[in-house]
Amino acid sequence: MRVAHVRQLSGIDSVELAERPDPTPGPGQALVGVEAAGVGPWDVGFVSGAASGLALPFVPGFEVAGVVQAVGDGLDVRPGDHVYTSLWPGGGGFAELALASADRMAPMPDRVSFPEAASLVIAGGTAYEGLVDRGRLRSGETVLITAAAGGVGSAAVQIAVAVGARPLAVASPNNHDYLRDLGALEVFDYHADDWPEQVRTAVPGGADVLLDGAGGQTGNQAVTAVRDGGRAVFIVLAGAPARLERGIVGESFAAQVNRQRLESLNRLVDAGALRAQVEAVLPLGEVRAALARVAGGHTRGKMVLEITK
Repeated sequence: MRVAHVRQLSGIDSVELAERPDPTPGPGQALVGVEAAGVGPWDVGFVSGAASGLALPFVPGFEVAGVVQAVGDGLDVRPGDHVYTSLWPGGGGFAELALASADRMAPMPDRVSFPEAASLVIAGGTAYEGLVDRGRLRSGETVLITAAAGGVGSAAVQIAVAVGARPLAVASPNNHDYLRDLGALEVFDYHADDWPEQVRTAVPGGADVLLDGAGGQTGNQAVTAVRDGGRAVFIVLAGAPARLERGIVGESFAAQVNRQRLESLNRLVDAGALRAQVEAVLPLGEVRAALARVAGGHTRGKMVLEITK
């Protein structure tokens, strides 16, 4: 099978196309013919040496959609089924074939393409876990979402609307109309020194919940826009502030995209409440270009690789 892999963890330029033996599914696994694979900042980090202990050569790619080719024992899917799946933490998605575990795989939502399905796996799964499972976002509450125009943020704005909450988004000015179209009630420019004060003017007292995917200065500023006693959820990749005050309850997490969360995304998609946001679809041969665009930090929605073309 054809893959994009790295023989040394020295950055995007070390990613190369190669041929590797086809894998064989074991118990609880499905062999998926990969049609599309999402590209995320975690892929950039892994090929750049951000994680230790990786076996080399390493194939990045943690979110794929495709067609089941073969199954091991204990699965309720069949060859020919269209599925989407998280390959975390082992990767292997930038390849024509990938092994998927039953507990992190679900049937694709109806009426979506393979690139759209792949784009929802980690972005949608992270947003759902952060807002619903960890942030306990409820109808009528206000939620502040940083890095809102990215893959996770784009899904989070829509999920917030779906649960009846009021999403406030933080993004560059060129993404403000885009986020309003997704359902954001107000959008704030993180370049403005006083944007947290603008949030508190729009929502007296501050937001009930924060979902921070930006980290750094933006994440620190966002905490000041949360009400006393509010809740703050930080994606581990971004990192949380060293301390929280004013009774704010905080939690950092690394997303665990499992079958149950994927099935929850299916229901939102089928209801018309969640739409995949794909900035561009590139062929596997342009994997370095896709990674470079993600590394630039200003993608709108998701970058996706089309594997089979």
